[in-house]
Order: sequence, then C-alpha cells, then structure tokens
Amino acid sequence: MANPGPASSTFGNAQPLNSSQAIRLLAVARGVNLNATGDTVLPVICSTSFSVSNVILTNASISLTTALAGLFTAPAAGGTAIVANAALSAATGPTIVSQRTVASTAASSVQNLYLNVGTAQGAAATGDIYVYGYDLSPA
Repeated sequence: MANPGPASSTFGNAQPLNSSQAIRLLAVARGVNLNATGDTVLPVICSTSFSVSNVILTNASISLTTALAGLFTAPAAGGTAIVANAALSAATGPTIVSQRTVASTAASSVQNLYLNVGTAQGAAATGDIYVYGYDLSPA
C-alpha cells in the first residue's frame, strides 16, 4: 500500500474553559435542608459576571411533595428571581434529576446566590443544587 502522506488531525474550534462559549458549573450546594424555610448561600465559583442557563436539583433524600424553593440574587427571595419559588415535586428520590425552570438569564455580578425554601417539606429532606451557566467575566 502506498504511503498516504503525513498523519494529520483536525480539531474543532476548541474554547478554553474560561470562555463564555461553554456552560460550566457556577455554584453548588450539597445536602441542602429542604425541611426548613430560609436561605442557603451558594457562593459563585470564580466568576465576576455570569448568566445562568440551568439549575438542577438532584439526590433528594425523599420524594418532595410539599417543598417550594427558588434561586435568587439576594437573601429572603430578593433581587432577581433566577428560578421563581416553585414546587420541587418533580424530585421524587435520589436517582431523579429535576431541572428547574430558569426565569432570568440576565447577566449578574453577585458573588453569592441564595436558594430560598419558601415552604418546608414537613419531614426531614435534603437535596443537592447545581447551578450552570456562561461565565462572562473579562479575560
């Protein structure tokens, strides 16, 4: 067989991880108490400006039938409602991933997000919250 020439590879336009072209983890809180009203602080990870695209609730310790929660840019359900206070009933156990409806994708520069539980579950319940989006920080 004839030599087809030198080996070559073609790559797509790979973006660095800090590029605004890639969705990345912006904040996380594990083991959030969903049986107590109030705020859980989610520190924003290495970003000075971002836009949220996905908010995920997973690893619910029990089926959530009563709990209501939302994600906000200020304590006590203040600031911008990234996810409006809504029922968490889609989270029916530890293997279910519940994607919350994002109400605002506006760019934000806060350094903490707040998961506000407006209505407690009524029984011991925990879950993990993951916030994904675009890092818009200047390079």
